[in-house]
Amino acid sequence: MWSSIGTIAISGIMLTAFALPLRAEDSPGAVLFRSNCVICHGGDASGNTALGKKYKVRDLKSAEAQKATDAEWFDLISKGKKPMPAFAGRLKDDQIHDVISYLRELGKKQ
Repeated sequence: MWSSIGTIAISGIMLTAFALPLRAEDSPGAVLFRSNCVICHGGDASGNTALGKKYKVRDLKSAEAQKATDAEWFDLISKGKKPMPAFAGRLKDDQIHDVISYLRELGKKQ
């Protein structure tokens, strides 16, 4: 009897944990963004950093940036565009898609 109740309780806790939404800032894309992009784009993707200002980096949350298709962003991130380096050699395709998903979430908060 006790083991059945314990199993049900643990199952309920586990299901609740899996049902909780993953916050954008905890996503794999956010981790990749923080480790590869913040030096120029800033933690909030606004481009408000010393390098971002120097290179006139645009705010990735802006309506203009968010108009780009996922394919356009994928191409830009993987191939780079001066002064931004190409990330195809550093990130796998699925990781680039994770970053794009994260940027989309940031754009929704704009």
